[in-house]
Amino acid sequence: MKEQTTTLWQQKDCKQCFAPRSGECNKGDFGYVALIAGSIRYGGAAKLANLAAATMRSGAGVVKLAVPNCLSQAVLPYLLESTLFPLSEQNGELRFERNELSDLTHNVKTVAFGMGCGTGDGVKQILKFLLSEYDGTLILDADGLNCLAQTSVAMLKNCKPRVVLTPHVKEFSRLSGVSVQEIQSHKAELAKQFAREYGVTLLLKGSVTVVTDGAKTYLVQRGCAGMATAGSGDVLSGVLAAIAAFNGERLTEAATTAAFVNGVAGELAEKEVNSVSMVAFDTVRHIPEAITEILRS
Repeated sequence: MKEQTTTLWQQKDCKQCFAPRSGECNKGDFGYVALIAGSIRYGGAAKLANLAAATMRSGAGVVKLAVPNCLSQAVLPYLLESTLFPLSEQNGELRFERNELSDLTHNVKTVAFGMGCGTGDGVKQILKFLLSEYDGTLILDADGLNCLAQTSVAMLKNCKPRVVLTPHVKEFSRLSGVSVQEIQSHKAELAKQFAREYGVTLLLKGSVTVVTDGAKTYLVQRGCAGMATAGSGDVLSGVLAAIAAFNGERLTEAATTAAFVNGVAGELAEKEVNSVSMVAFDTVRHIPEAITEILRS
């Protein structure tokens, strides 16, 4: 694969990931998505609902939010269009149950895993199951990345799903073994090397986000200070899970578009609120407006 130059992603580039929708379409055309998230320690019900809402607002056909059973009653009142899928738990964290996971992921185009899950043995077993047996697109964020770093990054090589990793710089340091300082000095180069070595799409978050599969590399310069708040990463994972579900053949472009949409939605939210008072749900509320701007461009 011939390496391309690094390209700044712009609004017009996003349109390729939003094909016109026919009046004859149905929800199955746009992908079933599973979000596996939460633990008793990181179980903010509204935060988990924001994750699901971001996925629905970004165009997924069906969203299944899978949480430990101990959180299900707390989350349920916050969910509207999404489906709640309680999973077995032990001591407030997910417990590995093969049949449950097989049922959850059946016919699901995209799974996003790790947001607030903790790093217990059950979570790590779920990660291994997804990498070895799930055959769709797998997005790893937050504790999904932490579990990967604590077990073996080498599991990414020859794994079954198409994988997207969404680390910030510190998480990428744990995955790569490279210092934060060096990553900040050579961000795009190190991201490309890692993506190429492990056969993944890497979305390295920051004021300038780098998205690369090791051959194609895109930069996204959208977002704002108001997004530096709890739950913003979850919202990005939700947007990405949706866009990847109906763009499985152009995964790197889908990831870049998700980063762009999320950043624009955040900018719109900050204009309405302010950088101090803004919370993650403000970004979710502006996802439709961000996508409208793309569709009209």
